[in-house]
Amino acid sequence: MTASRSLCAALAALLIASAPASAQSLFSSRGLGLPLFATDARVLALGGIGVGLPGGELSMVDPAAPAGLSVPSVAFAFQSTWADADENGTPTDFSGTRFPFLSLGYPTSFGTVTVAIGSVLDQRWIASSSEQVDLDGNGRLGVITDRFESDGGVSSVRLGFARTLPGGVSIGAQVGRNIGDVTRVFSRSFDSVSVGTPVADFNAGGRWSYRGWTAAVGASGSLGSILRIGASYTWSSELDALPDEDTDGADGSFGLPAELRLGATAFLSPQLSVSGGVRTATWSEADGDLSVGGARDVLSWGGGVEWAGASVLGKPSSIRLGYRASELPFTLDDALDPTETAFTGGLGMDLLTGADVVLARLDLTLERGLREAGSFEERFWRFSTSVRVSGF
Repeated sequence: MTASRSLCAALAALLIASAPASAQSLFSSRGLGLPLFATDARVLALGGIGVGLPGGELSMVDPAAPAGLSVPSVAFAFQSTWADADENGTPTDFSGTRFPFLSLGYPTSFGTVTVAIGSVLDQRWIASSSEQVDLDGNGRLGVITDRFESDGGVSSVRLGFARTLPGGVSIGAQVGRNIGDVTRVFSRSFDSVSVGTPVADFNAGGRWSYRGWTAAVGASGSLGSILRIGASYTWSSELDALPDEDTDGADGSFGLPAELRLGATAFLSPQLSVSGGVRTATWSEADGDLSVGGARDVLSWGGGVEWAGASVLGKPSSIRLGYRASELPFTLDDALDPTETAFTGGLGMDLLTGADVVLARLDLTLERGLREAGSFEERFWRFSTSVRVSGF
């Protein structure tokens, strides 16, 4: 994307010195954006890895999880984020809301068929800065304001199939497309009152659509009654960026990572379990495709504890506590390695049950997290809600 890359190179200093006013994270302005996971509130409360968890679930990070569903189900989630950041004593705050995923599952005699859409990358942010300059060469100062706005992101649409094999091992596979679009606009406005001569604003930018293929496989199984283990692997082709007819820029391609997740759950009692896992992603595939900053392979880990013996408002409920630590892939300065950590707490409620099947479930999770790179720190609260309805 020639025009886009030229803009990005010219505005690297702006991105470093200023911050978005509206975004999920200031790190959305780096590289291909902020990686997002299409997970429900329960997964976030238990460390964010999402494989090796008990029970049948609709999941885009564990293709084998829907094998445990016994009735048709639909699940969706939404999140609200409130954050504040500080770089060298300059504070800013922002907020945002998104819908991580929507999934439907239909069990058949051969297995469970699923259709899902979920988030992959967030590229929503606004950066601005102002300075006084000599507009006419005679010492009369005017204010120049630069603004760079990005709106869009990447999502994944998948068709999947999961089945439980004889012996209790569940397997699953999903295939689909990475899709999305992003609009980026750079504007420069001039306060020319002190000069006395109007100066026209400058605007440049365009809109690109994203396209690429993706596929995932997974498997999980139990070792007796005390341990459940699981793994998943996700592959993605290069992400093609295609300009629309009104955009003066070339197309481009960006490498997306192969992702491996490993997880396990240990059952300490019928109502108490401990879960944990790790995730790797080869984001260095995109390093040579970026005009500003770099990309690196990342490692994440997380875990949590779940007690299923609670009762809230007369409904069977689970209380969860967790923690996760993640490396973030994109940087504006190769010397800085951004990271994210978060403490999590959650509640799950079985709102409606019938014939030993949960027909409606509500999960709530609150996260307190920290993203940092060098002297830059971003603290956030994130509240996630997910709902699953079955038997319709």
